[in-house]
Amino acid sequence: MQLEARIQRIMDEQVISDRFKKREFVVQTKDQYPQTLLFEFTQDKTGVLNNFKEGQEVNIEFNIRGREWTPPQGGDTRYYTTLQAWRMNAVEAAAGPGPSDLPPAGQPFTPSGADNSVLDDDLPF
Repeated sequence: MQLEARIQRIMDEQVISDRFKKREFVVQTKDQYPQTLLFEFTQDKTGVLNNFKEGQEVNIEFNIRGREWTPPQGGDTRYYTTLQAWRMNAVEAAAGPGPSDLPPAGQPFTPSGADNSVLDDDLPF
C-alpha cells in the first residue's frame, strides 16, 4: 500500500531483543478529515528515518500486519494491527508555473519579436 502524509514525530530506535529492533514514527494524512497514524520500520530499515525530519511531506510504502494473542494464563484474545513501512521518499515540491511568455489559455500564440503582417511559411499547405 502507499500513502502520502506529513511526518509529525520521529521516535528513537527501540531494541526489543538481540534479534529485533524497530523505530516508530507518526504521520498525519492529507485527507479531508486528517488521520494520525503510527508506522514503524524494523530491523535494518530503522536507519531510513535518519534522512527525514518532522514536518516533511513523504510518500510511504507499507504493509498492514495483523496478529492475535491470547495470554498464557488464559483470558480474552487480543488483536493487534501494525503499519510496517518498507520504503519512504520525500514528496517533491510541485513544479512551478510554466514559462511566463505563453499567452493565457484560449489566446493565440504570437512569437516574440515576430512581425505579424508577414509570416515566413515554407509549409506546402
